Amino acid sequence: MKHLLFFSLIILFFSCSKPKTSENSHPKNILENLTFELDTIHIHPGNELIDLSGILLMEYDGADQLYVFQEKTAAIQEIDLLEKRLVNSFHFEREGPDGIGSFISNIQALPNKEFAIISYETQGIYNSAGQQQTDLSLSTLKDSQGSDESLPPPFEMRVSQDGKQAYALVGDFFEGSWSFARADLASKHLKSWEMPEFLAAKSFTITLSGESSFDLRAEDIHLQTLRDQVLVMMGSTSSIYRYDPAIDSLQLITFPHQLTAPEKEGEYPNEVSSSQEYQEIVAAIQSQITYDRLVWDETRQSYFRLGTKKTASQPNRYEIFLYVYNPQLELIGESLLGQFDTAPSTYFFKDGKLWTYVNVEDELGFAVFTFNL
Repeated sequence: MKHLLFFSLIILFFSCSKPKTSENSHPKNILENLTFELDTIHIHPGNELIDLSGILLMEYDGADQLYVFQEKTAAIQEIDLLEKRLVNSFHFEREGPDGIGSFISNIQALPNKEFAIISYETQGIYNSAGQQQTDLSLSTLKDSQGSDESLPPPFEMRVSQDGKQAYALVGDFFEGSWSFARADLASKHLKSWEMPEFLAAKSFTITLSGESSFDLRAEDIHLQTLRDQVLVMMGSTSSIYRYDPAIDSLQLITFPHQLTAPEKEGEYPNEVSSSQEYQEIVAAIQSQITYDRLVWDETRQSYFRLGTKKTASQPNRYEIFLYVYNPQLELIGESLLGQFDTAPSTYFFKDGKLWTYVNVEDELGFAVFTFNL
């Protein structure tokens, strides 16, 4: 696939109008007069290959380094964003005592060039030489709530900044039930909370099971550690769950979005046998808003988020929305960025600019937004 940007913009500046809301009932939209400039950055791979053919797992360290997991070679490649080039590769074993497993769901960069690597088979912290330093398997932990039932392998995990806690997403796309788990790595105690707000996402899990075909679409779910908080997001809703380590509490936060619907709606069959019916259902779901993960912009002391839905008039194009929230996670702005050729995948803020992954003729690149708020 060759995406020369995920944007085919003719102009470099775009502004959009403020949604029609009451001045008294809603706070000022700080994105009311948003404009932006757009540049493209290409990453030089040197003598190595950065394989973009599969699902990319990327981890930005919040400073100048980006880490990309290579599925085929079981390696994490380190990219220096200042020099815009690949600078190192760290290799791991699939099997054995230091094995990372076959199906990697997420990676996390930790201090001293250590990495949390999470797969269905194993979950652990590894050094740059590929040796496991800490076993994060939930099966090794004791439920502090007194339950004898062990949790299944996590879908994603993150480790706290001080390395004392691990957080996990446990659930099933088919059943639609999701839980958040907090593990104390010193005491080996585990505590979990259910997340009923995400049950509705099951309506948008569709399986194609035909005689000669199989496919699956489901809502993305994200677990993030940002600043001193842990956030869980589901693509079908703008609502998020926030875990506060200071009070050991999980809280649901909702937002008064005006520009886009707060959540997807509709009932669909969870399994179909016709490829045409499957494509029609997927298209109907994609025509509704999908909320992506939050990212922190240190320069503005704000959280940002993208939202995506396919356009009604041009089904192969996407409307991309930008949302901004203050440090207390209160919505303070929303805006339509424009219509683009593909939906964004990985994105992060660096030096006040939004970096979004793009495939530039099968090489790693980024579209970089400079916002004027």
